[in-house]
Amino acid sequence: MYCCLRAPAAVAMTNRALTLVVGVFLLVGCCLAGPLLLLTTVNDECVPAPALSVSSSQQAGQWDAEQLANARTIVSVGAERRIPVRGQIIALATSMQESGLRNLAGGDRDSIGLFQQRPSQGWGTPAQLGDPVYAAGKFYDKLATIRGWQTMPLTEAAQAVQGSGLPDAYAKWEDEATALGQQLGADPGSATDCSATLAGTADAVERNPDGSWPDEGCTIRPDPTTGSGCLTPRTLHLVQQAEAAGFPKPGCYRVDDHGEHPKGRACDFMMTSGGEASGAQKARGDAMAAWAVANADRLGIKYVIWFRRIWTRSEGWHAYNNPFGGDDPSGWHTNHVHLSVE
Repeated sequence: MYCCLRAPAAVAMTNRALTLVVGVFLLVGCCLAGPLLLLTTVNDECVPAPALSVSSSQQAGQWDAEQLANARTIVSVGAERRIPVRGQIIALATSMQESGLRNLAGGDRDSIGLFQQRPSQGWGTPAQLGDPVYAAGKFYDKLATIRGWQTMPLTEAAQAVQGSGLPDAYAKWEDEATALGQQLGADPGSATDCSATLAGTADAVERNPDGSWPDEGCTIRPDPTTGSGCLTPRTLHLVQQAEAAGFPKPGCYRVDDHGEHPKGRACDFMMTSGGEASGAQKARGDAMAAWAVANADRLGIKYVIWFRRIWTRSEGWHAYNNPFGGDDPSGWHTNHVHLSVE
């Protein structure tokens, strides 16, 4: 369902390594498309986590083999998903509080697993929540929806995800989570770790006074991305903001018997000429998908599909079942990022 978990040594990179990877990506991107230089505009919410002193009592030696394995899973899943190091530390502290870094079969009421997530609260099935990779992924999915989490106190960010009856309990684990994260490869004292938000904040589209989206018809004719059909004004705004952020020109309107393309409410942003994306192309798609999720409320994005996964407001990132496409890069969205708007 989620990205395969690599060996910890392969994924537990430091901020310095991640900064190098991002720098290479930006250099390659500039060769592919000049506007990618705009990716150096950093969201003002994306700031370095403060370096913390680590006392001799805050070492990984206090955790046993089971706990360390679970901590490595949390960090590895975060690295796979390009979650900034600050987010990985928040996840570690949360699991320290909720389960003591143990994959518990039960807990308070129907709570399960590393984060004591509850099937009755929509986190997943008991079997899913008993899988540390799935549980960590669901934590990060929810964290990514919390606007401004990067600059919140750790306990506030954790509480925004968990909704605990003890909202201040996570704070006491911050130093130990930071120490353990450093031992496992996270380095919060280094350069800004903001790979998921390098494209910055999009200009917000207009809303009604009550916060709802205005009703819009497919009135922009022709669709400027295809030269035919139409777009809604909100979709045109998305196209313009994506262009300003340095992403490739999309194709939006098309005649079809399903979906939102025929309504002028969806666009496909190609990362390759047709084959499955890899290397810099995959990194570019990852960056665009992260940008879209981060700006979903500002752009009126309904859902994002990229690389066999779909993001929705209600469920975050989860497996995409490809109900209409073929068994190829187009059908599985491994060559393009699909964005649909409200």
